[in-house]
Amino acid sequence: MPNVRIAPRRYTRRRRARRTPALLLACVLVALVVGASAVALCHAAPGATASSAGEAAASTPRSEWRAGEVPHLYQTDPAWADSPYAGGTIRENGCGPTALAMAYVALTGRDDMGPVEMAAFAERGGYVSDGMSTWTLMSEGAAELGLTSEELPADEGSVRAALLAGHPVICSVRPGDFTTTGHFIVLAGLADDGEVVVRDPNSAERSGRTWDLGRVLGQCANLWELSA
Repeated sequence: MPNVRIAPRRYTRRRRARRTPALLLACVLVALVVGASAVALCHAAPGATASSAGEAAASTPRSEWRAGEVPHLYQTDPAWADSPYAGGTIRENGCGPTALAMAYVALTGRDDMGPVEMAAFAERGGYVSDGMSTWTLMSEGAAELGLTSEELPADEGSVRAALLAGHPVICSVRPGDFTTTGHFIVLAGLADDGEVVVRDPNSAERSGRTWDLGRVLGQCANLWELSA
């Protein structure tokens, strides 16, 4: 086929001027979308009952926190639910620090960074934006705590390998089974049947069952493998 030279299109000043506002608007929208993806709200899933969203749930007692075990910690626990965080309370906004506290306990066996302490740490470190926890809490924040944090693809093989190595995986999830807006959950391990064990800081009900890993990964916006 012969080469064909196509003359460049010429645009008048007026035509360029008309396109400029649209280009600026597109840039603003992209910036808003990117910014929104880096934070997570803590709202319950659609159709959640009072027992799974907002009603007090019993966390694993601090005296039973052990290395190698991801405790059940709930942001609705009366021990810390009304503690301040991100312009509201841990009950309202605290899924991020509660999730990180669960991973921290499992990896260190220490009891010095529960949800209250982790929430205070997140605020001191600037890992809060507009009433939400930022994704950097799970990377830079985890590193400040002496943990190693590595982003994972939403790939079953990668996540299974992390869990088999004893590394909890924190997920930022989009609207679906776990949230109507955005939320952090912890993948704590694998059940005998291959399904994944979930620690949802806002739901004892969703933490009390196992989940198909592919279904969970399909709702993830980002994942972090944590190790000590």
